[in-house]
Amino acid sequence: MTRRYTLPGDVFTELATGAGGQRAMRFLADTQHSKNLLLIRMVVTAAGRIGHERAGELAEAWDLLAGLQHDHPDAVETVLRWPSVGTWAMRMLSKVLPNKSGGPVAFAYLPGMAVAAAVRAGVPVELDVAVPGGRMALPSLGVARMFGASRHAVERVPVRVHADGAELRLGGMTTYVPREPERFAEGWLPLRRLATVYQDTRFEVWIDDVDPFRLPEDWPAGRQRPAALKQWQRAFADAWVLLKDHHPWYADEVVSGITTFVPMARPYGRPTSATSRNSFGAFAVSLPPDGRMLASLMSHEIQHAKLWALLDLVQLTKPVKEGDRPLWYAPWREDPRPLVALLQGAYAHLAVAAFWRVQRFLDQGEDALRAHAEYARWRQLTDQVIDTLRMCGMLTEAGDAFVEGMASTLAGWRDDEVPYTAAKRAREAAHDHKKRYDRS
Repeated sequence: MTRRYTLPGDVFTELATGAGGQRAMRFLADTQHSKNLLLIRMVVTAAGRIGHERAGELAEAWDLLAGLQHDHPDAVETVLRWPSVGTWAMRMLSKVLPNKSGGPVAFAYLPGMAVAAAVRAGVPVELDVAVPGGRMALPSLGVARMFGASRHAVERVPVRVHADGAELRLGGMTTYVPREPERFAEGWLPLRRLATVYQDTRFEVWIDDVDPFRLPEDWPAGRQRPAALKQWQRAFADAWVLLKDHHPWYADEVVSGITTFVPMARPYGRPTSATSRNSFGAFAVSLPPDGRMLASLMSHEIQHAKLWALLDLVQLTKPVKEGDRPLWYAPWREDPRPLVALLQGAYAHLAVAAFWRVQRFLDQGEDALRAHAEYARWRQLTDQVIDTLRMCGMLTEAGDAFVEGMASTLAGWRDDEVPYTAAKRAREAAHDHKKRYDRS
């Protein structure tokens, strides 16, 4: 189920320039799938090694997944590529198992994966599952709610999977899980899909507003209402047209690298987005006002996803002791950042600058002036951060090559002209941010 990966040199070179394309995204997605498999095996092994009382449930679920893999690899792979699987596995290894805690929701997640794979495969299976709070998460499908279950108890629930889905029975009540997740069933909270087609290319993602391990942990939004889903769909379709027509390199990457939107709350009343190292394929974002904003945020966050996946394959920074980590000024944050975060921010803002470099000639009036200012600001500030990275002395040989690739992209933009008013706005915004940072 797992395999060894060697990063092709030309893929590394493309990624270093800020690009990559579909080939790079598919390669990185495959490596992240293999990583998830290794993490799950580590969870099962670690639980057995410490003699955790629920280790047997994890081993049984893993055996079921391994058995389904032989005849139904697509069903198993769909579940194990689900972005939240990586988040769950890392939390189990870093928090739940080391503390020998009960973690009822966490321990129910792997059996939920096995049930979800069996449902997708349409394979008859019967098993008892410990369900906390009357809710069983089935990664890639949704969440089943059991009527009459206590929100504060863990119940043993018999689950029967058949050709049309699954049944969960508790206290004489039955919750049905349809094989097609978007079909209605009483007590079933399905994932919902956004889909659009433009220039013969279909792009679809799932809206994940139910998985207990969806990202981010801090500001996840609740269940999206129908009116919000319509707004998501409009922004999604408009963003896809904009990317395909005018930002085709990012279109290629997001269609290959983003599978899930995780709705976020707006912590400060502004649009926001996030990406996690352990949830490849997931894009967390607040409800966007329009397709232009959504396209810009996807272009930004896909860079983080690429770099996090690359860092699992190649060491770009030299190791340092935890207490010796120096911090640097980052012009996109109010707090100083360690080296990896500085590299991540520079790589993401290289994409920000690239997006506005094109968008400034598409927008009109005040929007165009703002786009010119955004381009001028992030071209200059990213260049400054790249100089810091070049001079820090803490990059590996591969890290030096990666940063030089970023620098070569920026060097090609140096002669781009920006209107005086936009350049002035960019300088003022950068100056104001540094003043706030210095006062903090």
